[in-house]
Amino acid sequence: MADLNKFQRSKERITEILNHLTRTGNDHQANPYFHKLKQSAHLIDTKIEQLNQQESEKKQA
Repeated sequence: MADLNKFQRSKERITEILNHLTRTGNDHQANPYFHKLKQSAHLIDTKIEQLNQQESEKKQA
């Protein structure tokens, strides 16, 4: 459960940074950062899903 909370906090922080970059303008130098942050948020979503599946399997066992 602690890992899930860490992932969720990381995703929230990444989303905050992405939103800040979006609000401050569309700087061409920042575009790679947008892509990388979006990839990171997607990866965290995947990890959260995997952890939820593992927890579900443990409860069923």
